[in-house]
Amino acid sequence: MNAQDNGAFRMMRIIRQLKDRLGIHHIGGEPIEQLVRRWSKVETPELRLEVRAYDPAWPLLFERERQRLQEALGGEGLLDIQHVGSTSIPPMPSKNVIDLAVALRPPLCTMRQREVLESLGYRFHGTSPIDPSFFWFWRMEEAGALVVHLCDPEAAWYTNLLHFRDFMREHPAEREEYERLKRELASTHGHSWLEYSVLKRHLLQQLTERANTWAEARATR
Repeated sequence: MNAQDNGAFRMMRIIRQLKDRLGIHHIGGEPIEQLVRRWSKVETPELRLEVRAYDPAWPLLFERERQRLQEALGGEGLLDIQHVGSTSIPPMPSKNVIDLAVALRPPLCTMRQREVLESLGYRFHGTSPIDPSFFWFWRMEEAGALVVHLCDPEAAWYTNLLHFRDFMREHPAEREEYERLKRELASTHGHSWLEYSVLKRHLLQQLTERANTWAEARATR
């Protein structure tokens, strides 16, 4: 059996194990087969990241970068820039990565937009694992990384990210349970990064559904 056959066999095994464990065939409307294959192609930079206690400097780093991006992309259809991910949710521990959802008027990831981001030190890494319609740019720094997710503000996952962030900020018990379950997943022996990521996505999807319900109820008050 050659390396390609080995890779295909391993992929099929992971898909089967995930389906058996979760008892479902889709996560957020995306078939598990498609999710696994898509994430297996994710292009991440070579980096050493650590889970750290919440750092009050994270929102300051975001604001500094937001201003730089606002100035650079202001003429490129920029609509909004939001701090998302675990570093946006105090006091949640997180890897030292500042995630920025940069909402632009389509078309996305034009040559001009890529040139602007590259001039700021970012490097293109293909489509984001958050959503295949998002585009991923990384900038490595000594203290960690900054990640820009170019996205259409009409995309469902853009709204999901904001609802999840706000829900976690407002509900400490939900935040603590999410952290407990993430640690449990990460400590499970034998899990590959791919399996961990899909299981975490399933957990995130469940929480996002609750966050969306909460946000809709809040909007009608």
